[in-house]
Amino acid sequence: MSALSKFGRWLAGPIPISVILALLIGACFMLIAGVDPLSGYAAMANGSFGSGAGIANLLQRAVPIIGIGIAIAVAFRAGILNLGTEGQAGLGALAGGFVAIYVPGPPLLITLLAVVTAVAVGAAWGLIAALLQNLLGVPILLSTLLLNYPARYFSSWFIRFRLDEPKSTLVASEQVRPEVQFGMLVPRDSAFAETLRDTFGPTNPITMVLTGVNWSIVVLILVIVGAIFMNRRTRYGFESGLSGQNPEFVRYGGVKPGPLVVRTMALSGGLAGLFGLMLTIGAPNTRLIEGSFVQTNFAWTALLVTLLALYRPIGIVIAGLFFAAIMVGSDAMGRELGLSPQIAAVIQALVIILLAFRVALPRFRKRGGAVSSEPALDGPPVAGGAAGVAPVLPPAVPDPDPDPDPDSDPDSDPDLGPDPKHAAKESAR
Repeated sequence: MSALSKFGRWLAGPIPISVILALLIGACFMLIAGVDPLSGYAAMANGSFGSGAGIANLLQRAVPIIGIGIAIAVAFRAGILNLGTEGQAGLGALAGGFVAIYVPGPPLLITLLAVVTAVAVGAAWGLIAALLQNLLGVPILLSTLLLNYPARYFSSWFIRFRLDEPKSTLVASEQVRPEVQFGMLVPRDSAFAETLRDTFGPTNPITMVLTGVNWSIVVLILVIVGAIFMNRRTRYGFESGLSGQNPEFVRYGGVKPGPLVVRTMALSGGLAGLFGLMLTIGAPNTRLIEGSFVQTNFAWTALLVTLLALYRPIGIVIAGLFFAAIMVGSDAMGRELGLSPQIAAVIQALVIILLAFRVALPRFRKRGGAVSSEPALDGPPVAGGAAGVAPVLPPAVPDPDPDPDPDSDPDSDPDLGPDPKHAAKESAR
């Protein structure tokens, strides 16, 4: 019964209500576009979960969203607003992809070197914002947001003018060697893949997932487990979580905020660089293509996922799968019904807007109830009343010599004060 009551309270919470309202508003947009909402959402669900190819595409799309969402959550949980994961992931993908394509050597060693390079470059780009705050007082919110632009344009310039392969019809680099890539869980041309096709069928979800999702999903699972362990079992996880809730308490407890910001931004940027690389050397992607990462919009979708999940790793997984399902399903809806796939972006934005409104509304109500009424014209002015802040009254000063019987002492009348006649007699003495 307690589990059912908890589930019922969760259903009445802000997240499910926001999702349902967003879907209802999305249905209104479908009606305006001349599409039956029931048919539209049926096509969306069938495109995401109704076939093996849809499930494989959903998982492949969810990996970078969830991974970058974990990177954002590491910073947000510590109270650090890292909005620069687009630049950190983009530069990590560029540096790691450059190593994977142009550095010779054994395939396994080159893959590991590319991963280390991507993590290091993403962490270094995140450290710039941390140092700007610690040394110059520049807010991380602004510096990380603005650092996305030089990262974006440098990557575009470097691919177009330094790595562009003339034989390709795209503005892109040379191909990544297949042996250096993060291949599929089961190679499509392997004997095991043939066994899967013969046993389950070529379009079965098991066959499609194993032959259509690359090894980056295993990396993602390891990162999720590591994030949960870090948050619950490590000193850094305790300090960062407490810093996000009450930074003053952490500072009084002896934790220096400067080193905490440095560690957090390095970890967040490194994770963003790692999952940016997964989009470059993870099969079936084989090249560094100009503007490809920016056009996916994965970094900003991951930000929405993180906000919806309230920075919790398991919640990020669920929200990331939900958003990926909307994206994959909207593509299928566009193919079947001719509706623009941008409906996915509309629904995602509505979920976050409604969630923010649903969470903030009770706070506004409390503030409205706390506002004191207008003071009487003949009374003293109330400090802070115009701003809706309760007045701060001075503390009562205790009587150093309390008298249990105030009637026996004429000086102790709290309303009239000392008796003038008694005071005159005392002065005459």
